[in-house]
Amino acid sequence: MKWNPFKKADPKEESALLDEAAKLEAEFNALPGAKDMNMFQRFAMKRVLKMSPEERQKVLQKAMTPKNIEKHKPEILAQLDAMKKAGQMSDDQYRLAKRKLGL
Repeated sequence: MKWNPFKKADPKEESALLDEAAKLEAEFNALPGAKDMNMFQRFAMKRVLKMSPEERQKVLQKAMTPKNIEKHKPEILAQLDAMKKAGQMSDDQYRLAKRKLGL
């Protein structure tokens, strides 16, 4: 079926799309640091939020390879330290994250 720009939109479909967009926007705004993201980071994060849980896990496993972790080690450690100082994670969570990432 082709898209027709002159066809009137179905109000039910339109409201469902608006509800889904509002839900995604609320979920995105609830993320810590969402307001500090640039345009590309916002776009990428919204794409990740739209993914199914299985697809999201697969993408994140691909991104979190030991090679990438080692490459960005100072940045990751700085983020973990900032989260610990801000009270977003406890000492146990900090140690667990470092151990899981191999830092």
